[in-house]
Amino acid sequence: MRPYGLPDEDGSGGMFKRGHGVVHCLLLETAAGLALVDTGWGQRDCYSPTPALRQFAGLVRSPLDPEETAVCQLRGLGYRPADVKHVFLTHLHLDHAGGLPDFPLATVHAAAEEIEAFLQPRTLMERRAYRPEHGAHAPRWQAHDTRGAAWLGLEAGPPMPLGETEIVFVPLRGHTRGHCAIAVRIGERWLLHCGDAYGYYRQADPVQPYAHPNGRLVEWAVTAGFGMPRRHWAVLRQLRHKHGEVVSAFCSHDAHELAVAQEVQRSGPATA
Repeated sequence: MRPYGLPDEDGSGGMFKRGHGVVHCLLLETAAGLALVDTGWGQRDCYSPTPALRQFAGLVRSPLDPEETAVCQLRGLGYRPADVKHVFLTHLHLDHAGGLPDFPLATVHAAAEEIEAFLQPRTLMERRAYRPEHGAHAPRWQAHDTRGAAWLGLEAGPPMPLGETEIVFVPLRGHTRGHCAIAVRIGERWLLHCGDAYGYYRQADPVQPYAHPNGRLVEWAVTAGFGMPRRHWAVLRQLRHKHGEVVSAFCSHDAHELAVAQEVQRSGPATA
């Protein structure tokens, strides 16, 4: 993605300069089969996008390249779509759930409020951002309660075992009705996919002083326009400060965080 309002690859930016964004999906190899956290765009989105999807992709300057889809990259690793048994979604916006039809046999996990919002959109924004074609294959939904438990001091749903790992839904509402971060335990460590709770890594960085390279006006417009509550940034900063030795957190669209994760992966992939 190359939308206005995100920093470029070198961290610079400007009000009238397009930045560099990504759609960060997480693949897990578990004893219960493969699992994905978010799917990004799907093959149909690339080959035959609907007018609403084409409009959004144009807004964020996404090339809709089928080679970048999760299913294509999985095949490149020697896997089949049927090997994906579970898909966990931070939320069901079109750029996060577009790949669902590529994995028709997978159980689709999301917060109960998020599935309700997808199936019964109330507002114009929901009707535009949730695309019915992404659920036309009648997914096997599994709704998750995101209350009643705790994860590292934060409100959370009860942990779900998957092989020898755990998946925990951590509600970070505001961007959507049921937006959640997805926590994944691998050994003694946790990966935390924060979805769209923030969009630029310094917004949730507990160490570096925060200053958005595109300026406060652009940051405010992007944050307000896409419903990214600032209160979540403070929560995630505190989480990283207290538990940074066991938690690796990242968001969906920051290219810097994806590059860091890919470097870690190259140095030694983790298997749950």
